[in-house]
Formats: sequence, C-alpha cells, structure tokens
Amino acid sequence: MTKRPSDVSTIIYTPQDAGNLALQMIDTLRKDAGGGVRSGIPDLDKILLPLRASELITVLGYTSHYKSGFMNWLSKQAIKTIDPEDTDSVVIRVTWEQSVEEDTISWLAGDANLSVSNLARGLVDESEWTKLNASGTRRAAVPMWIVGHSQQDNKERRRARPRMTMTDVGLATEMIASGDLTNGVRKTVRMVVLDYLQRIRPDPQDGDTKREQMMEAVNRAKDCAIAYGCPVVLGVQVGRQVTDRIDKTPRIDDGQETSNIEQSSDKVFSLWYPMKTEPLGAMLPGGVEVTKNLLILKLLKQKLGEAPATFALWVDPERNIIANMTKPRL
Repeated sequence: MTKRPSDVSTIIYTPQDAGNLALQMIDTLRKDAGGGVRSGIPDLDKILLPLRASELITVLGYTSHYKSGFMNWLSKQAIKTIDPEDTDSVVIRVTWEQSVEEDTISWLAGDANLSVSNLARGLVDESEWTKLNASGTRRAAVPMWIVGHSQQDNKERRRARPRMTMTDVGLATEMIASGDLTNGVRKTVRMVVLDYLQRIRPDPQDGDTKREQMMEAVNRAKDCAIAYGCPVVLGVQVGRQVTDRIDKTPRIDDGQETSNIEQSSDKVFSLWYPMKTEPLGAMLPGGVEVTKNLLILKLLKQKLGEAPATFALWVDPERNIIANMTKPRL
C-alpha cells in the first residue's frame, strides 16, 4: 500500500491556488530578472536560463573529462552572486572523491594564477609561496563550505575516508544552514554541489538494487534543491560506451544506473575533453581542432528553455578557467 502524507490536504491545490502560486512565481522572477546563477561563459549564457532555486542541474561526463572542474566553475559563479556584505549566504560542496585539501588546492591555483599540477608536486618557489599565502587568506573569506574528508585529519586520526549517504549530506547541510557551527547565525544556502552520484553510499531505505539506490539518490538531490530553495548540481559518471563513438559527448541516457536523471533534472550538461581521446591537432566534425584547451559542452536539456545546443569552449584545467573559444586574459 502506498504510504500517504500525514495530512493529505497539504498536497492538494485548488485551481485558484494554482493560479495564485504561478503568478507569485512569475512576480518573483520578474522582480529578480537578473538573479540566479549564470555560467560565466558568454556564448552559453546567451541561451542558458539562470540556475535558480529548487533546480536540479546534472553534469554528465566520463572519468577525467572535466566534470568536477565544470562543477567547481559553477560553484565559483554562485559565489559571485553573493554580495560581499552578505555574511550569511554560503555555497556547499559535497565531495566523495577529492579531499578538502585537493579541492582547495584547485581553488588556490586559480586565485594565485599558478599551475595546480606544480602545486600538487610541491614545485613552489618563494615568490609563489607568498602568493599562495595571500590566496589562503582570501580563501578564508570565501563562503564556500566543504563536506567530505581530509587527508591530513584522516592520517592523524588513523581513520578511513567517510562513505557518506544522502542522509549524512542532509544532516551536514542542515547543521550549516541552522547556524550550529556559527554561534546560531543561520546561513542561506545559495548552491549545493554533489560530486558525484555513483560514489554516494546508499541508505538502507534506498532499495535493494543498484538501480533503485541511484534513482533514490537523484530524488533526494532534487528534494534538497526544493527544501533549501537553491540549485543543486549533481555530477554523474557515464559508461565507457561513449568512447566508442565519433562524438564522445555523453547523451542524456548515458548516465550510469539510472533513468531518473532525465525525468528529475531541470538542466542537463554533458562534457567531452577531446585531448583525452583524440590526438592533438586532429580535426573534429565541424572543423574544430583538438588542443589541450578545447572542451566540448552540450546543453542537453533545460526546462522552459532552448536545448539541445553544443559549444566548443576554451578551458585551462590548471587554473579552472572556462571561457568562449577565444583565450581570456588572466
């Protein structure tokens, strides 16, 4: 038997209710026409509707094809929407794969305009170390909270990396939002980033099969967006089959283990980093040359907006910069 809400009346809306709520939503959008989070990529933003409250944004990509990098980029765009005087708004990044150190090193590299590969190798001279310390000071003032694990803490405490469930994510998000960690000062969550779906540990109630568990994780990601009134960005790994195609940009049905992505997502992006699969200098269909800075992005779906659309973009993975094909000034 289907479980019913404790008060069924809370899920019933009269025709008048529906009309009033729709008008309220349009009025909110009208008064905040410049609101929401934009991608910061001019060509894409010509057709992309801003990422708004309660939306689930899915990012599809094969391993090492810049899925996490694109989500990091969106995180930074969300932070740009927060007024410097607003100390009560935050962006939350939940990562199952990267440690808090790895995630933050990437941010420091972009802020200090240094190579993240060199930082990871410890190749830092004195002048660069000075720049990094200044970036570290700035990072402390950036309202980006990270939920995940620390290599340093785990080593010192001799504990394994936590295998977080969506229940853990919900509890952590609520702890941040409620002000439990900031002397009772409540926080407004502007964006939640979940990196990535297949690494989310299922809760016991999430089903018995992998497919059921992944479908429920997508549902709970969407529920998080609705509950906190913010966009939630969900990374999804795709299968190896994409590498067998001429166009290796994932399709919307390539997300591993779940068809719920297409139904539940408000926007869907897919990524292909051609240098990972093609020789440098090769020409892709459409006359685009493969370089280390070429990133192919497809907007596969956006509710109430134009899609699909494909973009050849310029990317600097070392500094996490994405732009139109013309190289930006650093």
